[in-house]
Amino acid sequence: MRVSHIYSAAPVLLLMVFFAITGVYLNHPEFDEGSVTSEQREVALPAWADGDWDEAGPPAPMVLKLLHWLDDEHQISGIDFTVEYDEFDSVLIIDMAGPDGTTLVEMFFEEQTVLVDQRELSLLATLNNLHRAKHVTGFWLYLSDFSAICMLIFCISGFWLIAVNKLERAQASIALLTGCVLFIFTAVVLH
Repeated sequence: MRVSHIYSAAPVLLLMVFFAITGVYLNHPEFDEGSVTSEQREVALPAWADGDWDEAGPPAPMVLKLLHWLDDEHQISGIDFTVEYDEFDSVLIIDMAGPDGTTLVEMFFEEQTVLVDQRELSLLATLNNLHRAKHVTGFWLYLSDFSAICMLIFCISGFWLIAVNKLERAQASIALLTGCVLFIFTAVVLH
């Protein structure tokens, strides 16, 4: 159990520190997270993006090609995105979000222009979004799951080490019971 206790925490030590620090900031929204930087710009649509399609808007392969173009040529990308076509104004609206901010892209096919509105979050706000797994990739989700399993092994093996240590058992049991009572009281009575 001692080996499990040590080596379950070792690979995720930095993640435990990260979750602890960002957890404090999430519990206190009054702390200043920094300012949001905003940038608006206009770029020209590529020549291959013509508007010869029906009222439903551009077909899905064209939208994917436009997303790749935005990423390759203008470094505009996001983890989560929605695509909407406004047939009245002939505008394709792409709303992208990542842990570090959001980007709204409006493609006007008749004018052959693209309006880009990027909002970049501060470092602290980005770290808080990572803590909550908001707009993150699958890799971050798997890493969070891995760290949760390691933390669970760390806690269970620590509990076992307290239970078998006769010299420290009394003081450790008092600390354990105090923490459990405080948690149950807070969860049940003060929720």
